[in-house]
Order: sequence, then structure tokens, then C-alpha cells
Amino acid sequence: MTQDDVLRLLIAEPSLNDAEMYISVLRNAGHAVRAVRIEDEEDLREALDEKSFDLFLCSDGLEGLALTQALQAVQRSGRDLPLLGISDEHRDELRRTIMAQGAADLLNKADLEHLKLAVEREFQRLLQRRRLRQLEKALKETERRCNALLDSSRDAIAYVHEGMHLYANRAYLEKFGVDAFEDIEGMPLLDMIAPDYQGEFKSCLRQFSKGDYNVDDMKLEIVTDAGNLPMVATFSAASIDGEPCTQILLRDQSSSQELEQQLESLSKQDLVTGLLNRVHFQEQLSDALTSKLPEEDDPAHGLLYIQVDNLAGGSQTLGVTMVDSVMTDLAEIVREQLTQDALAARFADDVITVFLPYSGVHETVAVAEAIRQKLEDHILEVGDRSTTVTCSIGAVTLGERGADMHQALSDAALACETAHSGGGNRLHLHSAGAGEGDSEENAAWKDRLEDALAEDRFFLMYMPVVSLQGGSEERYEARIRLREGSEKHPADFIPAAEQLQMMDRIDCWVICTALKMLGERLRKDNIETRLHLKLSEQSVTSPDFIDFLSRELKASGVPGHQLIFQVNEPIAQTHLNEARQLFRGLKELGCSFCLDHFGSGLNSFQLVKHLPADLLKLDRTLIAEINAAGEEGAERVKAIVDHAHELRKQVVAGHVEDVMCMAMLWQQEVDYAQGDFLQSPSETLDYDFSGTVM
Repeated sequence: MTQDDVLRLLIAEPSLNDAEMYISVLRNAGHAVRAVRIEDEEDLREALDEKSFDLFLCSDGLEGLALTQALQAVQRSGRDLPLLGISDEHRDELRRTIMAQGAADLLNKADLEHLKLAVEREFQRLLQRRRLRQLEKALKETERRCNALLDSSRDAIAYVHEGMHLYANRAYLEKFGVDAFEDIEGMPLLDMIAPDYQGEFKSCLRQFSKGDYNVDDMKLEIVTDAGNLPMVATFSAASIDGEPCTQILLRDQSSSQELEQQLESLSKQDLVTGLLNRVHFQEQLSDALTSKLPEEDDPAHGLLYIQVDNLAGGSQTLGVTMVDSVMTDLAEIVREQLTQDALAARFADDVITVFLPYSGVHETVAVAEAIRQKLEDHILEVGDRSTTVTCSIGAVTLGERGADMHQALSDAALACETAHSGGGNRLHLHSAGAGEGDSEENAAWKDRLEDALAEDRFFLMYMPVVSLQGGSEERYEARIRLREGSEKHPADFIPAAEQLQMMDRIDCWVICTALKMLGERLRKDNIETRLHLKLSEQSVTSPDFIDFLSRELKASGVPGHQLIFQVNEPIAQTHLNEARQLFRGLKELGCSFCLDHFGSGLNSFQLVKHLPADLLKLDRTLIAEINAAGEEGAERVKAIVDHAHELRKQVVAGHVEDVMCMAMLWQQEVDYAQGDFLQSPSETLDYDFSGTVM
């Protein structure tokens, strides 16, 4: 399951059970679904006004919203939102009608496999369209920067097509003594060349326009009011508004060889960061993928696509100079991690790409993680203000089977999009599907995780869970880490462990380690600490988990009430029967049960009726709404808290990053809070719970 694959789903469906069924199918297919359910056209208009969605599932059985109405509402909103109609039966005529009006497809409710495939198809197409729009935007910005650079250049530069001027910069106009480009627009360039050189110049232009770019610099004389001037003309392929043309650069013949070398170097560089520019990077990457193809015993190449998170939002706060400041600092961080044969380029305004020849998956991931961590820790100075930024990184490994340059960049960009969709400040390694490369990658991960378990290189960090309502009991949440050169966070290794079906073993290690710590703390210091422990999907569905836990509790002498087991709401919803059996087993052992990511489903409290958890831990999106939407987000949290208290459930809020969020949670009577504002995860249990009551 791909944990970072977040799918924001809008569902128009009269049956809540059917809507939950769709969500369950998509979650089992690997999507982290965030869904909103509507019932009529007014709900649809409000939803489209308030939020952004990735996909719209619309039933044809709604009285207040026909499929054609839904299509019209989406089209009026101007959003790129694919609509999949759902019907109780095969209706070919309706399918043809709505597809002609813009729907993606009409599905049969009974064919859930078709639903899964259609959603995956439309979601991937949507991501591709979004990436294309980003690239088009970046291209326009690059063209704008190029035009500004040309206009400010001291070199005389013109663009011509079939011998006619299309563009000329200020230096070019001054060279010929012309006041404005309109004075030479449409004028044949040949008329501005001295007669003795016109034949050779015309031959060079013709040769170049036919695609033969092996044209040497040409010495000639241009005609000006001050007489003929000796110049050197350099020809380059170019385009204006997508149309091919020829760039001609005129320099005095007295220019030195050093100046020519500097000009060639600048034509390959991004002037702000000093990295390669996009065009030259693509040329170098294409050559490298052709000439440096790894052999059987060689490690694969690595490709990174590094995009700064929310750089547009930051530029609105700190000004447009922030963009160049961030990219300059990021470029320096990237350089520090690269070997001499690596390539790095500013690929777009907020994107840097890196090619790592013969690096292999582990070295590629290590370089990417080092860049991500250093940028996260870096303090950016913009004028008299300081700030921090993060980045999302997509990584691709290119093995001995070879790779197309464009496909490799596309795969890396999509992996970056996945990392960004998962919240940013993370790395996502692209998986090309089943095949030899994946088998090798899985085998490598399996060896790494087996070694980590055998050599005891996993370790626990503890984050305090603090009462906001007057309690002073000692309570922590355990967070697993891996020592592998540097400290690895769960996002670095948990996806691989899940894919390899190793999470039950990692869960067992966490529980045994936690019980050993709790037992020693109870015997030596007579301190009764309550500990929150996360359970994976594999442990939730394991029939042997309760027996294992019972044996470990007896062996450690730790009372069961000291353990609170957290299960993600989507997992509990998908495996409800197994989750209920787990709940009953935990209660028999005296342990508590917490629903994590609570509020991420359509009707989370419906789940509580079947699975009466002791605690409900709010989904991080709810806390983000408090920070972003203020009182409106707080009201939604308040409604959840009030309902939970009516059911005699306690509420936990994580990701508390500042005092304002903390105060709002207290006002809404949230029972427990945790986050970096209180204390970041630590290897020691040293938080002073007596001083945190508000």
C-alpha cells in the first residue's frame, strides 16, 4: 500500500453504506482516501466552493442531483474534476449521454473491480494534467526570464526566421544604430550584412534552417551609419512561441577566447543558482543514459526531482526575492552532497533535478534524505527576516534495462507529486511495477530490515501526551526509529516493511522493547507510565496477536492498563470484524484502545458504535484546519469533541505546533494534546507533567 497516495474524493450517493463500501475498496487498493459525501445540488455547489477534490463519484439514484446536473455544476465551477457516474445496472444509453457531456465513465455498482481500475486511471490522468500545467507555467516563467535576460544582455542578439527579423534585443539595435525594433521588423537580415559576406552568410542560414547545426562561427562585417564593423556571428537553434527559428549573436572580432568560453558556460547555466539550466541538463542526461548504461554488476543510476514545498505561498509573505534566495541556498545544499560526476540543474522555478550515475537505490535514497534533512534544518535569511522551508523529493533508479530521458523525468516528477500530496517534507521512491528492478529493491529492503532486527538497530523515541483538563499522569506515545548511518524516520522504512509483510515483526519488537522499559521503570522507580503504541494493519488482522501480547505482559509483569493501542480509522473500517476481535482481546487484558486518524472517514462516529474505543485521536487534517481556518476549523473540532464526550470517549489531538493551537484545543475541551510545541520525541522520559495543566 502506498501511504502517500492521498485521494480527495467527493461522493454523491444516497446510501451511506454504499459510500463507505466505495471508500473501503479504494483504501484496499492503496489510496489514503479523504472523502466528503453530498446528497443534492446545493451540497455540491457548497462543496465545490469550499474545497478541492481529485475525483467525483456520482450516483444516478439521487433525487436532488441528476448526473447531467452534476456535470453542469462541475463545468460551471471551472475545476478539473473527473466525474465517474455509478448506476445500479448497465445503462449503455446513459453512459454514452454523460460521456458525451464530459463524464469520464459510467460504472456498475456491482462491479467494484471496474470502479477500482477506473478511479486509478482517472486519478493518474489528473496527476499528469496537473504536472503538465505546472510544467507549462514553469516554461512560461522561464521564457519570461530568458526575455528579460536577453533584453539586459550586452551582447547583440537577434532571432530570425527565413532571413527575417522576429526579435532583437537592445544591444543589437544599438549596434546598428536603430531606435526601435519596429524599424527593422520584417527587414531581411541580409540587407544589414556587407555585400562581400552576403553569399557565405546566406549559405550558413540556409544550412542551419535545414537542421544542420554544424556551422562554425562566421567572421563578417555589418553595415551601420558609422561604416562597416567587423563582427563574429554565432548561430544557435531557438524557438519563439513554439516555432523554430535561428538565434544569431554578434560579437566584436576583438573578443577574447576567454569571453567566448564564459559565454558558452553561461548558456549552459542557471544564472541565479549556478547549476545547469534545464536544456543543458536534459542534453547531458540523455547522453549519460545512452553512454553510461549500467552493466550487470554495476549499481543503477539515480535521478532526483526536488521541489520546494509551497514556495509560491512563501513568496507572497516574504516577497519575490525569496524564490531566488531559497533556490540559491538549496543549490548549495545539493552541491555539498554530490560527487564530481553527478549533474544538478535548476529545472524550474522551484525545482532542482539531480542525476547520480552508478549510485544504486540505497545511495540515491541516502543523498535525497540528506538534502531533505539539511533543507529542513536550514534557516533562510531574506532581508531582515528569517524563515525555514522544506522540500518534497521524487527518486527514480534507472537500471541496466536502460531508460528514456523523458520517461525518467516524468516518473521522478510523479514521485515528487506523491511526496507532496502526502504532506511534503518527505521522499518518495518511484516504483515501476513488478519486475526485476522491484525484486532487487525488495530483496535489498528485506536484508536491511532483517539486519536491523537482528542487530537491534531499531530504537524508540517517546513523545509526551499531555492532559489539558487537569490530569498529571505520566503518558507518552512511542515512536520507532532506525539507526542506519543517520536516524531514519518511519516514512523511510515503514512502506517497505508493509510491502514485505514484516510489520507484525516490527510491532512485536516495539511491544517487547516498550514492556521492558515500562517494567524497569515500575520496579526501580515505582513510576507507572502509560504508553501509546501504534498497531499496523498486519497486526490488527493477525489471529495470534492477542496470545503474543498476553505472554509478553505476563513475562514483563506490566499491568495491561499501562498500554493504549492505536489503530488507524481507515484500517479499522476496512477490517472491522478483525478490529472488533482485537478490541475484545485487548479489553480482556486490561489494555485501552484508541482510534487514530479519527475524522478521516465519512461517518466516523458510526464506526465508534461498532468499535467503542476508549480514546479518539483526531486526524491531522482537523488540526490543520484549526491553524488554517481559525474559528471555522475550531467549530468542527468542537462538534467532534462534544459528541465524543456524550459517548464518554476521550479525545487526543496531535501535531500541536504553537500556543494559539494549544489554547484553542483547551477551549474546545480536548482531553489530551501532543506535538513539538510541548516536546519533540526524545529517547528519555523526562517531561514534567505537573507543570502543563492550563
